[in-house]
Amino acid sequence: MRVLFLCHRVPHPPNKGDKIRAFHELQAIGSRHEVDLFALADCAADLNEDVALRRYCRQVTVLPHNPRLARLRSLPDILTRKPLSVGCFYSKELDLRIEEAVSQRSYDRVFVYCSSMVQYVRWAEGIQTLVDIVDVDSDKWMQYASVRCFPLSAVYRREGRTLEAYEKAVYRRFPIIVSTEREAQLVSRAWDKTEVHSVPNGVDTNYFAPAEPNTSPEYPTVIFVGDMAYFPNEEAVTFFALKVFNEVRQSVPGARFLIVGRDPSARIRRLQEISGVSVTGSVPDVRPYLAKAHVSVAPFSIATGIQNKVLEAMASGLPVVATPRAAQGLSKSVAQSIAIGQTAQELADCVVALLKAPKDAVAKGLEGRRRVDAEYSWERSMEKVVDLLEAGNPEHLHEKAISVSPGNV
Repeated sequence: MRVLFLCHRVPHPPNKGDKIRAFHELQAIGSRHEVDLFALADCAADLNEDVALRRYCRQVTVLPHNPRLARLRSLPDILTRKPLSVGCFYSKELDLRIEEAVSQRSYDRVFVYCSSMVQYVRWAEGIQTLVDIVDVDSDKWMQYASVRCFPLSAVYRREGRTLEAYEKAVYRRFPIIVSTEREAQLVSRAWDKTEVHSVPNGVDTNYFAPAEPNTSPEYPTVIFVGDMAYFPNEEAVTFFALKVFNEVRQSVPGARFLIVGRDPSARIRRLQEISGVSVTGSVPDVRPYLAKAHVSVAPFSIATGIQNKVLEAMASGLPVVATPRAAQGLSKSVAQSIAIGQTAQELADCVVALLKAPKDAVAKGLEGRRRVDAEYSWERSMEKVVDLLEAGNPEHLHEKAISVSPGNV
């Protein structure tokens, strides 16, 4: 089939959450069908990824997209009922390129990654479309609002409400894919006629493999891996460093907290003033850092979907300590192998227990890896995505456009 693939970010290199899932979907669809990819590039380096992406695509169209300027351009939308985040992903040039492609080429399917890209589908009326929203973003924005002070809390709450209305319009028109059963329930409650499919993320357990276990560590090391420009990650490591790690050091004086990930803010770098805390910034490969660690933490107060960082740590044989939010998207079996703490003291107690019993920690980590290997396979998940895309279902062909103005569904 000829597939039009729309993605809000260039899905290569697959080195962060949304890019990882989009890349595996593109790879799977491209292995069986002819794909034309249209995507936005957040940085100059992404503009050069078209060469790598052509391995999976007939045609690759990547256009520059400055997130900061996009946010400024979307500000007038605050006086409307349009979500700001949808406007942030609107590009007039990309819109024209998609219109031109649809007019010149007969597509059999449209695959949309991220609900904000649905605004471009209006050029493909009548072509069966499948939308992977991954997570319910309106729920995430409401979580943001709950942890920020006015006026940001009001802006985030407004975004959550307008995005919820936008998402409902998407649910009404298309079959939907999400990453967890929890997200599927949120979608079903919002629009009970929606055809919604839960397709979990996977993890490459060959790439993320356990290091030689160190059951007598000189420096017991706790690790967090993630994109530090992402607000939930910043909040999580700040909370752990300021509220949890001191409690850990009281019981395990030599403990270290290693924060690994690109673009740490000044706020994150200042955490290094705390004894035992290190911030790496961007690294070419996270595996050597995971190999140095003895416990991985996911102390999230804001979380949706499946946390790739948790799957990768578990695949690497590390025991994981997490908040309930971080584990909520995982299967029951995998979640049961994670040590859960709700409060700072509970998280510290879990970490200390593992650091003080390194042999037990290794055993717990390897059991977690076994469960992840059994349940989270990219191959199985992507087979389901391709099957859903290939399945013919006239009931979900486009209706007449509900709204055709740029930035709307």
